[in-house]
Amino acid sequence: MIIMIWRKSHELKTGKRTVVSMIGQSTDSLFNSIYDKFKSLASYINRHTFIALANWFAFHILLHIRKVYVEIKHQFMMNPHGKRLIDAVRGRGEIKNHGASLYLRRIANDK
Repeated sequence: MIIMIWRKSHELKTGKRTVVSMIGQSTDSLFNSIYDKFKSLASYINRHTFIALANWFAFHILLHIRKVYVEIKHQFMMNPHGKRLIDAVRGRGEIKNHGASLYLRRIANDK
């Protein structure tokens, strides 16, 4: 990085262009047009449009994530061991005094 800064300062002092500068010159107009388009697009975004866009993106992303979650849950519930595990996590499973914690025993007794 230090060499790049030194070479650029040397280029500015002498006025002689380096090979990298000549190659980069051809792409300058492309990147300037991309920057201008991005800048004009960003000028339309204020607080209200940002919130609307965030809600729109969140809705569509979360909709697809929920579909995947529901499918995984359905596949899991089709398995008898999975159903038993889900019931145990929800506190509906069979509680035995010798293997359950005090918290699980209390939940089981409250029902």
